[in-house]
Amino acid sequence: MRVAGFGEIMLRLSTNKGMMITNSNSFNAHYGGGEANVLISLTKFGIDSRYISKVSDDSIGDAIINYLNSHRVETSFVSKGKDRTGIYFLEVGSGNRSSKVIYDRSNSAFSNLKFGEIDIKAALKDVDVFHFSGITLALSEEIRKLTLEILNHCKENNILVSYDSNYRAKLWSLEEASKATFEVLPYVNILSAGILDAENILKMNCEYKDKYEKLKYYYDEITERYPNIKHIFSSVREMKSVSVNTLQCNYYDNKMLYSSKVYTIDDIVDRVGGGDALTAGMLYGILNNKAPEYTAEFATCASVLKHSIHGDANLVSRIDIEGLMDKGISRIER
Repeated sequence: MRVAGFGEIMLRLSTNKGMMITNSNSFNAHYGGGEANVLISLTKFGIDSRYISKVSDDSIGDAIINYLNSHRVETSFVSKGKDRTGIYFLEVGSGNRSSKVIYDRSNSAFSNLKFGEIDIKAALKDVDVFHFSGITLALSEEIRKLTLEILNHCKENNILVSYDSNYRAKLWSLEEASKATFEVLPYVNILSAGILDAENILKMNCEYKDKYEKLKYYYDEITERYPNIKHIFSSVREMKSVSVNTLQCNYYDNKMLYSSKVYTIDDIVDRVGGGDALTAGMLYGILNNKAPEYTAEFATCASVLKHSIHGDANLVSRIDIEGLMDKGISRIER
């Protein structure tokens, strides 16, 4: 089983907890990007992963490739270019002060990727699932054209397509996101999208007030319009503070909505990458034909555990996740 991801990986510079960007003299460096985070997580579950991307032709680009390789992600189709590595700054929130992100990614090597630079047939050889996100689509019109070319290849070669809507208001408008999403949905088989995605991007509405009834209604509508979409999922997060959240996953499969337990995440170490951890957990369950109840629970626990790890990527194993599913928080393992 092999999953390929297409997207940008960036240098992340984050403050220490309790510090703001305006009074920070140092930053913690990590590498991260939605698709790369998913692939790293999948390797921890025993699934082969391949990254399709472009990085800067310098020491930072080398470091990124080394980082991916250290997590057993194949980088044969990560090319290098003269343009820079994208950066994002993360001001880590705490208590009632929200985290903030500042992007510095214009004219990066990946965002300047041109149509025709990727050998699509070679990059997707022996690939079972292709994964990408709305963040990738937001970066340029050229990348959107390239993505559609990849999706056509996937459709012609029976490669499953996984799409995470992942809207970022700092990257593009809702109107742009909606147009691009409608273009890619006919190719998608596994979709990550929640209530806000259905209402703001897919322009749906309903009279239901209950969130589960809303989800079921929207997911019924989506699969009616797009019968190619077989799996849909999303998380429900409630914030008691930036440091304390609850999390639950809802998974729609074969016209049924399955909900995980609600988990409380106390003293959050790093929330970034939590959604990618959830996506990786869902893909693991779907690709291994796990029961829907297991898949929803596994994905939620994967995301819960990610919140305890610094950096964008989830580094826990399948055994770690199943341990939380089966035993909850337990004593030190000796």
